[in-house]
Amino acid sequence: MDNITTIAQMLSTHVQQALPSDYGLADIEQVTRRLLQEVGRQTVAAVVNAEEGRYPEAAWPCPHCGSTMSYIRQRTAQLRTLLGRLEVRRAYYLCSACHAGCYPLDRRLGLRPNAISAEVERLAAMTGVQLPFEKGRDLFESLTLVSLSDQTVDKATQTYGARVVGQEAAWRAVAYDQAALQQRKRTERHPLRLYGAIDATKVHTHGQDDHPWRDLKVGAWFEARGRPPKQPDGQWRIQAENIHYYADICSATEFGHLLWTTGVQHHAQLARELVILGDGADWIWRLVDEHFPHAVQILDWFHASEYLMPVAKAALATPVVQQQWLQQAKQALWDGDLDAVIDACLDLVRIEDSSDPAFVAARYFDQNRSRMDYPAYRQQGYQIGSGTIESAAKQIGLLRMKVAGAIWNVKSARLVAKARAAYLSHRWPELAAYHPLPLVT
Repeated sequence: MDNITTIAQMLSTHVQQALPSDYGLADIEQVTRRLLQEVGRQTVAAVVNAEEGRYPEAAWPCPHCGSTMSYIRQRTAQLRTLLGRLEVRRAYYLCSACHAGCYPLDRRLGLRPNAISAEVERLAAMTGVQLPFEKGRDLFESLTLVSLSDQTVDKATQTYGARVVGQEAAWRAVAYDQAALQQRKRTERHPLRLYGAIDATKVHTHGQDDHPWRDLKVGAWFEARGRPPKQPDGQWRIQAENIHYYADICSATEFGHLLWTTGVQHHAQLARELVILGDGADWIWRLVDEHFPHAVQILDWFHASEYLMPVAKAALATPVVQQQWLQQAKQALWDGDLDAVIDACLDLVRIEDSSDPAFVAARYFDQNRSRMDYPAYRQQGYQIGSGTIESAAKQIGLLRMKVAGAIWNVKSARLVAKARAAYLSHRWPELAAYHPLPLVT
């Protein structure tokens, strides 16, 4: 501690000398930050260079073929770290058997010559999943004093998205391995009740002139506490916990594999009660029937009730009458009296047209009868409103992928969406440590 105090006193002298004549606290903070960054840069360079012995080993095991590599010479490299650019020396070895080269120090410390460090990449990607790359670049520099291009922020974010792809591939291998599934059945926990939810939103993409908007499919696995209110307009107290999001831009069939893969990862196939919520989209329920046929299927309450308002507005003259009809219809829906709801809608059909809101609502309710037994679901204490997945579609799709002016190529959109889903699932430290392949220079 005495050493720290001495260093602080020395630094304070330098800060005072660098301050303008008319300074305030902000000036002191800014000058100190830049001084500390330079001190840190030199410190990191000294520590890294000290890791390389003065007299390198004459030989080193080849990480490629296992033969012996011979020392050739020391080479310098430029590193871009969180504390700035620095130059380090590393011993270079060459294998006479496979002719591959290697820098042991790079492998041991994870050095990335002429590229951003792993820590800069982690923070840049964390910025990129939350902000458009240009804005993220500016914020990153303001917070860290490290200048990056928006392309670098983009690349870092996609790198983390690619790590998610790698993880999902590893999970998929297990999910479709019958021996591994049997082992999990014997040894892993069986959740008492697990929820799943599926939705989709739109992303504007390049290269699809006839269909520029692509479906970004989003899913979640989670647990929940609390019960629905006693009345439809009551206070909802259900809280989702341990939420894991996943996302992709792909066909429904491929997303079904992701549904199964992530489900197995979260023990969905072992759950004593598996409850899956969604809207009325046919593709959602086809996937649930295929991959989790034992699941309780619930049509999201909020999706269902939203079909009533357009009916009232289109067919009834005044706001008072509209509100009265809406309250009655919503109460009938809450009580599970679907015939009454459907009849109330059909009574308001104005024209024989499949686009009439009343006809659309009646058909929607009739097609989803088996998923709308809300009294029974509430009796079981099930969550009947998928606010969790609605939030995910908003957090991933609207707040990041649909920012003003954003037009994505499909690959970039897919990887950024996957990275953001992982970030919202609190998996960032896990991804930072994830390396699907050994680090080889």
